[in-house]
Amino acid sequence: MDNTDLQEYVEHSEVAAKILNMEGRVHSVAAASEELGLPPDRFIKTLVFIGPEEELILAIVQGTDRASSKRISKALDIEPPRLATPEEAIELTGYEVGGTPPVSIPNAKVLIDPNVMAMNEVVGGGGSDRHLLRISPSEIVRVTGGKVVRVRK
Repeated sequence: MDNTDLQEYVEHSEVAAKILNMEGRVHSVAAASEELGLPPDRFIKTLVFIGPEEELILAIVQGTDRASSKRISKALDIEPPRLATPEEAIELTGYEVGGTPPVSIPNAKVLIDPNVMAMNEVVGGGGSDRHLLRISPSEIVRVTGGKVVRVRK
């Protein structure tokens, strides 16, 4: 998958979100923050984890936070998952690390940290290192069926 796939998903699934085209690469929160002129805590990261049964888990945290495999483990009542390698993340989601969107990834268990829910609008991965996705946290929950639970360290 790539940005085109994400754009089609947003349009066809009637997701209330906007894909932003960037001039520079936005493969990290720091780069995206600089490009848009927004503070890092206005961004989210979608982190890809692999559970003990090889299940795909997405942990969505504020751009300045890190995800805890122990908290994910507790939230899902499983053994602690492991962070996917960049190669595994592409294979499982279709997106490169840094461009992984919080929506459009089927068969994923989605966990959204409450710090994310405290914001009206967030900006996250937009499918490539030159795109971002502007979306409300409530829309992420609606679209993914995600569970709001503390996953940050």
